Amino acid sequence: MAWLIQHFHPAIIHFPIVLFLLTAVARNFSNQVPPSFIRMGLLLSIIFGLLAIVSGLVAAQPQLTPPDRLLTWHMRLASLWMGCVLYLYLTHDHEPDPVITTVIWIAASLLIVAIGTLGGLMVYAFVR
Repeated sequence: MAWLIQHFHPAIIHFPIVLFLLTAVARNFSNQVPPSFIRMGLLLSIIFGLLAIVSGLVAAQPQLTPPDRLLTWHMRLASLWMGCVLYLYLTHDHEPDPVITTVIWIAASLLIVAIGTLGGLMVYAFVR
């Protein structure tokens, strides 16, 4: 069972990335997208993000001793990204400050790049 979950992480990780980025593009570049679509995109990003985090933790179990700096930062940034998306979801209906919300959308998008870079470094370091 652990073998299946270990291999689930690379397969599932792309769903929250694509869902979040499509939602961000739809929110920022189209006035025709209904708010319910944005909310659904954020919710699905959270659900698939949680699946990716859980499967990543299971996949990382053999590498957790001693703690690897790349893995540690990968997990910290993924948690921070999840917090950003959760904030965006919870405040979607009543944006407290559009500037702060926009900064969080941008930060979450940049976090995806950092998380993916660290994940790629780990994968290619373990393959060698």
